[in-house]
Formats: sequence, structure tokens, C-alpha cells
Amino acid sequence: MSCEEWRNCVPSRFPPLDTHAHIDPAVTLDQASALEGAQVFAMTRSLTDAKRALLNQQSGIYWAIGCHPAVPAAVDEWNEGTFSALRRRAFLVGEVGLDRRASGAKQTQILRSSLAASPGTVVSVHSAGRVKEVLDIIESTGATGVILHWFLGGAKDITRAHRLGCYFSVNAAMPEELLAALPVERVLPETDFPSSRAKTRATRPGDIRALEQKFSGVLSWKVEDARRHWFRVLGELLHESGALHRAPHQLKQLIAAAEDA
Repeated sequence: MSCEEWRNCVPSRFPPLDTHAHIDPAVTLDQASALEGAQVFAMTRSLTDAKRALLNQQSGIYWAIGCHPAVPAAVDEWNEGTFSALRRRAFLVGEVGLDRRASGAKQTQILRSSLAASPGTVVSVHSAGRVKEVLDIIESTGATGVILHWFLGGAKDITRAHRLGCYFSVNAAMPEELLAALPVERVLPETDFPSSRAKTRATRPGDIRALEQKFSGVLSWKVEDARRHWFRVLGELLHESGALHRAPHQLKQLIAAAEDA
């Protein structure tokens, strides 16, 4: 099935959902319109970017407050007071986490602080090469509302993350055997745009067509059920995290429609 055929067979009432992408904080109205109705959780890499992004509200783009662990300038400028003030203006935190490419002490401090300071919030967490340490921190802080972004842990890590109440965001670059191993009731879609576009086949934020095909093939689902399922999962996440009342009306309408379908 071609991407165009796939697009035509998905119910139009459920637009694409992308729970982890990167968008320029200076995105224009025309650029946002080119997302064609996709609902995108837009991660920021630094508190400076988050400040700029929150001043630029666009339909379908939901800004997160982030400090990417592999961006040294973002780590250096981290300020817990600034983070807390920004977090009160958003229902999303991300991208935060740990990364094998950077030194650990400051990363660990930031992740602990951002999880502890984020009740009633959805948090997208990066764990590249540091899966055990990330799960240790999630467990010790008792954090809820965690989405493990592009999670590459093994079977024991998946079991532990599930027990801790974590969700998993996946993309078309991930191996089919990993997609099949994750608990379907806790899986959400992502593109991580613009990263690894050749592998994710995402042409823009919200372009999850390749993932939809792969995911439905792995599960032997009818293709039209994928988007509905993901909005239902999102509803569960928002409810469990206590973030549902803070979510934008448009998202809540889509979740309600998915739950009623």
C-alpha cells in the first residue's frame, strides 16, 4: 500500500498524532498549516528555546519544556526556578533525560529535578545508552506521565518500565521485533523529526504514515484502527498523569471521539 493509499483509508476524524518531534520555536503560521492537521508534541532542547516557543502558539503544535541531555549549552544554562516557571505554562515536558555521549552528574541532577517538579504533566524522556539509570531515577522519584522516547531497552527493561507505569513512543526506524515486544496499550507514535529521516521516512513533524503501516502490520490490525487506538492511549496517559485537565480542548475532543468510537 502506498503512503497516499494509506492516507485515504484512515478516518479523517482522527488526524496524525506525533508525541515527539522537534520544531523551530519561530515556526510560522504557513509552516504550521503545512502539517495538515497533525497533532504534534513539539520538544524543545533548552529553556531558552522553550521560552521562545511558548510565545508562538500555533494550532496543533503543543510545546514542551525541555533540556536535552546531549546539548551542552542547554545543560549549562539549566535553572530549576526557570524550569518550574515555564512548566506551569505547559502540560508537556521534554526533551529531558540521560545520554551516553555526555557526562552524567549534571544530567542526572536535571532529570531528577524535572521529574520531581512535574506532577500533572506528561514527560518525554531520552534514554540513549542509559536505560537502567533512567529507570532507576523514574522509580526513585515516583514519576508518573513518563513517555520513554525511542526506547531501545531489552525485555527486562520493558517489563520494568511497564511496571513503573511508563509509556513508549515509537517510530518507523525501530525494529519490528521491538515494536511487537512493547505493551500495545502503552505505545504512542513519534517521528523524532528531523532526526534519522531516512530511517523514519518522516517528511515533516506528524508524518507517521510509515509507522502506521509498520505498526499495523506487526499487530495484524486493520489499518484504520491505528490512529483511533493511539488517541485512546493518549487519553489513558493524560488521565493517569493528572494532565488531562491541562490539555488543550482540541486534544480532549479527539480523545473523547476515540473513546466513543
